[in-house]
Order: sequence, then structure tokens, then C-alpha cells
Amino acid sequence: MENEKYLSEERYQRSNQKVKKVGKTLLIIGSIILVVSFIIFIIGFMGFGSTFTGGIEGSSEPNQIAKGAFGVIGILALGGIINSVGFLLTASGGMVLFIAHRREITAYGVQQVMPIAQEGIEKITPTVANAAGSIAESISKGIESGKKDK
Repeated sequence: MENEKYLSEERYQRSNQKVKKVGKTLLIIGSIILVVSFIIFIIGFMGFGSTFTGGIEGSSEPNQIAKGAFGVIGILALGGIINSVGFLLTASGGMVLFIAHRREITAYGVQQVMPIAQEGIEKITPTVANAAGSIAESISKGIESGKKDK
């Protein structure tokens, strides 16, 4: 068996490209499904208006109004289901893309913080060195006094 390296840059780049491709695909398909669901919603709402205005004008029978209303409710329900699927796919695609770009996002954050951290370390170093020197001096005095007491 070949000993594979899990932490190689080549492997990371190949895997990251696949993850980005999946994320973009999910995002595109989810967006298309969302647009289709909104079109279905619009058709459903327009159907409500035409069903009831036709009934008010007296051109439709009550039976036809009921059939039309339930048909419109079915269209709206279908639009709601498709909308949920589209939203889930779009959200999943966004999360996958966020995960794929996490390395760049982390590097950006580190680049923002690093100069401040370096400045803080430079200012704190003399204080910590003085404190360490005082502690070492106190310890050595304690050791000397312990030797004298014996």
C-alpha cells in the first residue's frame, strides 16, 4: 500500500476546487428553483383573483368557483414546497462556498490582527522580562536564605 499524505497542498487544492464546484452548482440550481417557485406563486395568486372575480360577476357556477379555488390552493402549496427546496439548496450552496473559502477568510483575519499583535508583543516584552527578572531574583534570594538557615 502506498503511504498517502493527507496534508499535501496539491490534494487540498484539488479537493477545494471540487467543493467550490459543488457549492456553485447548488447555489445556481437553488436560485433557479427559487425563481420558478416565485413564478408559481404569482400564477397562483393571479388564479385566486380570476376565480373569485368570475364568480362575483355571475359567469361561473359555485361548483366551478370551488374547483378553481382548490386548484389555486394546490398551485400555492406546490409553490411553497418548491420554494422550500430552492431555499435549502441555495442556503446549502452558500454554506459550502463559505467552507471552501474559509482558508482565505482566516488568512485575511490573521493579516488584520498580526501587526497589532506584534506591536503588543514588542511593548509587553520589556515588562515581562523585568517581571521574570524580579521573580528569578526573589527565588535566588529564597534559595540563598534557605542555605544559610541550614
